Amino acid sequence: MRWRPKMAGQGGFTLLEIMLAVGIGVIFMGGAAVFLSSTGGDKDLAKARSLLEEQAGTAREKALETGVAQRVMLGGRGVGGQLFPDEVEMMIVTPLALSLGQRGWKTPEDYQWLFTGGGVVEPIQVLLKHGDNESQFSFNALTGESVTEKQAKR
Repeated sequence: MRWRPKMAGQGGFTLLEIMLAVGIGVIFMGGAAVFLSSTGGDKDLAKARSLLEEQAGTAREKALETGVAQRVMLGGRGVGGQLFPDEVEMMIVTPLALSLGQRGWKTPEDYQWLFTGGGVVEPIQVLLKHGDNESQFSFNALTGESVTEKQAKR
């Protein structure tokens, strides 16, 4: 066997450099996994909110067209007979509950959300939950549009 002198520029990576590169890669992959898992819940919340807004818009339009009050059934896992995406839960605060001195979020059990013949919407507050993700918003009484609210501390 012949001995060859080590020439500059032909060195490889040391074990420490390889371990450092792998460690940095693992950290980035862990961060990506956390990011992707949290955005899945946000997508389900967005779908649930969209479904709720769609039902509200349809009921308000029908009430304005006919002049007859419309009602939309709210449940803890859906609206108007349509279910939310998996594991999305809804809680609400209604004006009636507030007038009776009932504070805090309640899961609706076949609650009839009112849209008057003049297009006025019962102004409810909504909290949608999916795992650790939450979305809180309310509906404007005059326009029926949803308005995002700051997260309330519980």
